[in-house]
Amino acid sequence: MNEHNPITIRIDEMVKVWNNNVQPQHTLIRWMLKPEDHRMYEGFCRLEASPHGKLDNLFVFFYTPFTSLKTYSHDLIENWLQEYDDPKQIQLLEKAGIKTAWDLTPFRQAVEEKNYADCDRLLPAMIQSYKNWIGQPNTPFVFSVLPKQLNSLQQFQQWLQQWMEQPREPGMQLLVFDHVDGNFWGKVFEEYDGYTVTLKHDLRMQDAIRQIATAGAATDPYAFFRKCMFEMGAAASKKNKAGVNEWGKKAIESSKKTGDKSLLATAYITYAGMLFNFKDHELINELLDTGIRLCKQEIAAGNESIKSMLLQYYTYKGADCQIQKERKEALEWFMKAGDEAVAFGFPTQAVSAYYKAWVFADYKNWQEEKLQASRQALQLTNRLTTDEIQASEYPFMAYDYTKQKQDVEDELAATVTGKMIEAYGNDWQKTIEELKQNYTKKKIRQANAGEITVQ
Repeated sequence: MNEHNPITIRIDEMVKVWNNNVQPQHTLIRWMLKPEDHRMYEGFCRLEASPHGKLDNLFVFFYTPFTSLKTYSHDLIENWLQEYDDPKQIQLLEKAGIKTAWDLTPFRQAVEEKNYADCDRLLPAMIQSYKNWIGQPNTPFVFSVLPKQLNSLQQFQQWLQQWMEQPREPGMQLLVFDHVDGNFWGKVFEEYDGYTVTLKHDLRMQDAIRQIATAGAATDPYAFFRKCMFEMGAAASKKNKAGVNEWGKKAIESSKKTGDKSLLATAYITYAGMLFNFKDHELINELLDTGIRLCKQEIAAGNESIKSMLLQYYTYKGADCQIQKERKEALEWFMKAGDEAVAFGFPTQAVSAYYKAWVFADYKNWQEEKLQASRQALQLTNRLTTDEIQASEYPFMAYDYTKQKQDVEDELAATVTGKMIEAYGNDWQKTIEELKQNYTKKKIRQANAGEITVQ
């Protein structure tokens, strides 16, 4: 691993923070970082669980989803058994000189019988059994987790509390991830102060990304283009319009030199987006119109990959109209983005565009336009998979439309209801009501601030 790599440098910093703060009595540890730094937590755990780890601890690391307090220990043990049974894992262990079989009888039995209470008790026993099996009974052991799904913050906190209250051999530590602003597990960490430790570190990930992205910028036009993007963003955040213009022009020039039309289209739209803060509508429109012409020429010449970019341009045009209080024009651009996405065969992008129109019309209390936007989106029902439904804004329009049509026979409402039951179950309205309370309020605030598409 390159020691000068920005990511490696930050992992080394995390190792140093660990060595300076973690003591043998700490049985519960958390990395408390920004939410977007979860990748670095993951990288730290994966490295330490590999033969290249830098700490003197034994690490295991699991992404096991947390579905409930009752089943999590069972799911972790089941996950560990699956890892152990993997032939590749057995080969790695044999290479490391571990050729005897690990006796897993009680753990397998508890998992097979779904004896959840037994699994809670057996998790520390399995850790000790593993340490004994590999011949390192006294080496500190870190059980690190990053659930890829976490259904209940409260129940996960209860599971952490359960971990702290369980009898176990010394030298076992549980490692979790927490958010700086969230402090989700704070209650447990405060309650067991003295046996818990919180690790914090500013990872400066924006700097790391910038360093990686702009490496070789002096000679590589693509790297120089990325440098222009970062410098433009930095100037915009400092409200430095002259800096935005300087780096925006450089971005256009550098992308022209590459001959890459998609890159040039990105330069125009990014530069325009940065100018939204300065409300330079004349230049914004000039950049967007130039970009739209470029995209259309490329599509006509057979460049399919630039179609998504054209849709983005339409929503930027809509956003600029919003800011200038040209409300009907804004709605027309959002609807145009949806209609074009349908024509391109991009149903999820169409739903997203229609949703922008729907929220905007709702905010302005334009009922007819709102109904039209939702109808256009919901007519795509049979072209969307369940996953696409759940990942899009479709459910909010579905909820509203079916509620409006509940007292009349409406074929579209019936189709939509069927799709929502398939995606969320019979009680789907309740689920969407909960989602809607948070999501729609946020979107309406953004619409009011003229931020609905440029974020």
